[in-house]
Amino acid sequence: MKFLRFYLKYQTDNEQPTALTSTDFSLFENDQLQLEFVLENVHADVRYKAILRPKTTLHLLEFYIETSYDYALSKGVFCNGFQSWTETKLFTKEVRLKRQLRGAHIIGEAYGDGRFYKYKNLKGVAHSWTYTYVKQPKRRAFFLGSLYDENGYTIFEHHATENKLIIQKDVEGTKAIADFLLLDIYVSTNFEQLCFQNYFEVQQLKPLQTKPAMGWTSWYYYYTGINESIIVKNIDAFVQKNIPIDVFQIDDGWQQSVGDWLTVNQKFPNGLKIISDKIHAQNWKAGLWLAPLACEQNSFIVKEKPHWILKNEKGNFLKIGFNPLWSYWFYALDIYNEEVRNYLKEVFNTILNTWNFDLVKLDFLYGTALIPRNGKSRGAVMYDTMQFLRECVGEKLILGCGVPLYAAKGTTDYCRIGPDIHLSWDFTLLKWIRARERPSVANAIHNTISRRQLSGKWFWNDPDVFLLRKNKNLLSFSEQYSLLLANLLFGHLIFTSDNIIEYNEMKMKLYTSIFPLMKIEEPQVSFHNDFYIINFHIKDRYYLALINVSNYSKMYKLPSSLFFDNQTDELIKGDKRIEIPKHTSKCLLNVGHTPFGVAGSKGHFFSGTEIENIYMSGNSIELDWTNDILNEVVVYIKVPLDYEVTRVNNSGNFNRINKNGFSIIEIEKTKL
Repeated sequence: MKFLRFYLKYQTDNEQPTALTSTDFSLFENDQLQLEFVLENVHADVRYKAILRPKTTLHLLEFYIETSYDYALSKGVFCNGFQSWTETKLFTKEVRLKRQLRGAHIIGEAYGDGRFYKYKNLKGVAHSWTYTYVKQPKRRAFFLGSLYDENGYTIFEHHATENKLIIQKDVEGTKAIADFLLLDIYVSTNFEQLCFQNYFEVQQLKPLQTKPAMGWTSWYYYYTGINESIIVKNIDAFVQKNIPIDVFQIDDGWQQSVGDWLTVNQKFPNGLKIISDKIHAQNWKAGLWLAPLACEQNSFIVKEKPHWILKNEKGNFLKIGFNPLWSYWFYALDIYNEEVRNYLKEVFNTILNTWNFDLVKLDFLYGTALIPRNGKSRGAVMYDTMQFLRECVGEKLILGCGVPLYAAKGTTDYCRIGPDIHLSWDFTLLKWIRARERPSVANAIHNTISRRQLSGKWFWNDPDVFLLRKNKNLLSFSEQYSLLLANLLFGHLIFTSDNIIEYNEMKMKLYTSIFPLMKIEEPQVSFHNDFYIINFHIKDRYYLALINVSNYSKMYKLPSSLFFDNQTDELIKGDKRIEIPKHTSKCLLNVGHTPFGVAGSKGHFFSGTEIENIYMSGNSIELDWTNDILNEVVVYIKVPLDYEVTRVNNSGNFNRINKNGFSIIEIEKTKL
């Protein structure tokens, strides 16, 4: 990467804007400012800083650095979306990101990205927020990541056909009166995993105090149609089935109106404290949804406190989204209004201390930061907002949603990293108008995999829910399985939103097979035209996951090994091509070539994890079972054809069968 020129636009008090551009990256100075560029070596990588030193008050309007980069060998460009829901994945270098269709953009752009990023609609032009990388041959990457977005968003704009990379800082609205860090970026060329590892290390992140969790949320089955009876019925379902979840979360529909967070509606005649008590009786954490910075037209805020609401340049309420369940358009509160801050402090004190909830899911957070104000850019407003919310919640848990991810770093415990799922594979209408924040299972899988590196570093990733039900669901079983697989591989807040009482025997066994939540070790991800190839291990078992997000079948040649497919109960020899239909996934246990070993199993989603260790001694086999497996377990042990087995765990209760040319010992845990 070579720096070509910088551009800075600003104005002083009561003067016309001034635009500066220069190719000199040593030290720029005039009567109004000094601009210093600093290069620091960080191990084998580089850190670039641009420091503005005003000599008078400056109102910043625009800043960017134009660089050159050779995209010739590029295998794709990773673009991180603006906020939780924005489409995020590795694009080809020939990508053409387009603005939403004329007329439709009014709704879609309320969610952020299109509101203040001007789409170029050119081949090879794609933009990324906060961090990005260019995929190079042999698993290497050219990586750039912002180390300081507290005072404004950093945007990386790739122009692959022109071999140009523009690094922008969204400084509009910033009032600079003292030294101001215009840019602070980390640049690395290394293996992709090492780039992220070093990027996080430079940030000096504090260890997360929370752990991955599993649970339930009411939204995708009941939406706003919840009531006390429905919530109690679903609590009882988990108790009846003895499912050891960690969090039970009540979503939208409990409040009088969006914005009226101190008034519980008539559907909960006994209030919410009795609900949280019932949840706590099961030793679960009680979660509650709210959108603390949003208010709908029917709220008391709109009627009684209009001065709390953000206004646009025309003095009208600023629209931050559209929801027919909320009386259509809704608006944002001004986080800098002292009355608003006092109101929100009261809201959180009531929810967390009086009603005794442990976790709050905070939604639509981007809304308060769509316009700059108070001498601060949009990114700075977002950062201030998240710091304030963290202060309000204290030591209890935050699940962030609809939030730019840098601002969620260190302020949330869990954070949504993808869009809402849809009850079909994609939301056709919103896809047609090119809405990048649309509800979509396809985009949810892309985001879950693409933002996997953040989990356990900035926060624990929430990939949104999986669905296994038949009722109120248009997803095929293959699509359900693909969503569940992606969530288990790369998510760390694993929620369903099903009424589990409706599960048939097969679905209940599949659901309970994900317990306990397994730790995925060292996943290696390859991506080719909406097809993911993922190698990982759990304990000392090695797996190959294939996820086809595309609308076409894909052929994949298996490596030279032996694999077990617990969807079909088959042993598959490698070195052959297999077909993965559209929206379909497989997760194969790599059995390997050794004469002894776990050849597969039934009982856990990740076949073979039912066994901690296996020991061979003479004619006996000793197994250590994994604790907390909920299902009945059938394990297959591969042994040589001429190996005589007399006892397994001091019992003779086992079967010996031939399976696809192999000698297999079939063991049921219930017989031991």
